[in-house]
Amino acid sequence: MVNTGPGLNKHIFPFGQILLFSAFFLAPTLSPLLFGWLNGLLAVPVFYLFNAKGLTSGIQQLRISLLIAGIVALLMQRLEIFFFSLTLVPLGYALFKSVAARDSAAVSGGKGIVVLGLTWIFFWGIFGAVSGTNPYNSLLEALDTGFQQSLKFYASNEAGLSQDTVYALQQVTSGMKQVIPNLLPGLLAAALVMTVWINMVFSNALIARLCNCDFPWGKYSTWKLPEHLVWAPIAGIAIMLAGYLQYVGGWLVLLSGLLYFFQGLAVCIALQERWNIPIFIRVLLYFVLVIQSYGVLILTFLGMSDVWFNLRQIPEKE
Repeated sequence: MVNTGPGLNKHIFPFGQILLFSAFFLAPTLSPLLFGWLNGLLAVPVFYLFNAKGLTSGIQQLRISLLIAGIVALLMQRLEIFFFSLTLVPLGYALFKSVAARDSAAVSGGKGIVVLGLTWIFFWGIFGAVSGTNPYNSLLEALDTGFQQSLKFYASNEAGLSQDTVYALQQVTSGMKQVIPNLLPGLLAAALVMTVWINMVFSNALIARLCNCDFPWGKYSTWKLPEHLVWAPIAGIAIMLAGYLQYVGGWLVLLSGLLYFFQGLAVCIALQERWNIPIFIRVLLYFVLVIQSYGVLILTFLGMSDVWFNLRQIPEKE
């Protein structure tokens, strides 16, 4: 159970906290280009507020903070961006309740994915009804326009590329133009999973540091997926090889690969902690894994290997 100690309360007055949380939700509204990325992290302050203040006091303070931010957004005539920021509030609440129920990281993540997915569907459904547009079709049209503009740029003299290079880029762009719309549902689902994972990682570290308590879901190096989930990538590959519903198989491979990448990262961290790797070497290793195209695949296979070989278990000899 997370400690509901004062944390930051001794350093910031309640009114200052209210303004701080208002700023978190208002920043993406005021400057989407600079702070739009904050929309993917707004479950973190909600999660912290409920744990530090308690559910009743946290809801009261959050209500005032959101009211202030909403009034400013209304005056700025940017309510649609502010309303999208609010979609992360149910995720913060769901994660808080999941920790209170002593759920594992995998179970909490599954609940968070369901809650955020339903919230986003509800938001975009209301947005489409009000605006008279289909958000999914609008996204497809925007992607198609982007591909067409890229093809025109490659073919123009402004690009300064050779004919062979232009032809190769046009072939790649044309291929992406055909493939990405079919993979778009899987990509959107991957964005959903990524958002929940990022909020859980930051919330886990923030509570442990600011509230002087244990990690809500344990250290990240101990996070583990259910063992039966290993059949998801196997089923996805089988569907792709069968030749029927290939894109459904692609969605399964994409999502399961992302989840096992997260587990592979946890395995990598656990092994470095076991072997007491110096911080400098760890940073260098992460940098190499990021810049190398096969780094993601290595961590993904490392995560899947942990299912069979239990790489994080300390051998008896050690």
